[in-house]
Amino acid sequence: MNRQKSLLFMISLLGLIWLGVWIHSWWGTITLDFENKPLQTVLRSFTRQSGLPVVTDLDGNKPITIHVIRAPISEALDALQAVAESRGRLLYLAAPNHSELQKALSLLPGKLETADWKTIEYRLPFMFLGGSEDLPRWGDPRKQTWNPSTPKDSSLVSLFENAAQATDIRILLPAGWNPKIGKSVSYGPLSSALPSLTRAAGGTGKMVFLLPGPRADRAPESGPPDRTAASDAWRRRWSEGPQLPPEAFATRMQSRLSGMPADQAKEAQAAIDESVKQYKEWLTLTPEEQEKKMQEIMQDPNRQQRGSDRFIRGMRMMSPEQRAQRYTRYNARKEAVKDPGHTR
Repeated sequence: MNRQKSLLFMISLLGLIWLGVWIHSWWGTITLDFENKPLQTVLRSFTRQSGLPVVTDLDGNKPITIHVIRAPISEALDALQAVAESRGRLLYLAAPNHSELQKALSLLPGKLETADWKTIEYRLPFMFLGGSEDLPRWGDPRKQTWNPSTPKDSSLVSLFENAAQATDIRILLPAGWNPKIGKSVSYGPLSSALPSLTRAAGGTGKMVFLLPGPRADRAPESGPPDRTAASDAWRRRWSEGPQLPPEAFATRMQSRLSGMPADQAKEAQAAIDESVKQYKEWLTLTPEEQEKKMQEIMQDPNRQQRGSDRFIRGMRMMSPEQRAQRYTRYNARKEAVKDPGHTR
């Protein structure tokens, strides 16, 4: 009898272990398996599974097809952006009280630009990312770690500036709200560090994923773009917002080396060092020299191949109809950027 009890206990224990492993393998993953379903249905499913609200001005009734099975949150977001044909952004909204926060949420995605709100954002200098496509990615962008350097002062804006430089996020807050932070702030993942900082300022905040509609210069129905207009739009996207300091650029890239095998990490670090070096040199150039350098970089065959690889990955996530439409637009934009006749 005791042997039977022991055997039953061992079987039960193994069953619990197997169940734990099975649950762990699914934990934190997203499944979006929809065929011609409204976008709003897909977004609700994503938010229910991830806890990350998606704010968009895209047509919620537009039918989309998406097949994502047990994928990390970052991969699910990539697929959502591909099928929605939108470039999204992790966004943190901070406000002194709940009513102002709700008002700001109602104005998203684009109407806050005309309101009295301050945007803090430092985009990666994509021309100098080199082989960063091979670096590990955060499975959940909210888990990016903020380990701040010494800020200029203890004001809320200064600390938010520090966070926006160290991580890939856009932060919005009222332009006139900048209290001093007298309390200690817990640093670490953005999902906990930014709310902690906001509470220390006596306010409240919310993290969302922004999925905006198409820009005027890239509307799907607008047809093949004018070459000069496409080039000017490309320049605006490159130059919009403040320049990311080289040290912060290096910090962002190095944060993705965690967990890599030593030999791969060493090789990746060398690529990062070279990218930072090129970026520093770029910042010393005159506007005319930067224009010339930009043309050289965009004509580089390796860069063009990486761009084609990214394009193909995005195409694989789309429906056949979307692929055909996007391929036509992609070729038109690619020729507009490559054409040396627009160089000024």
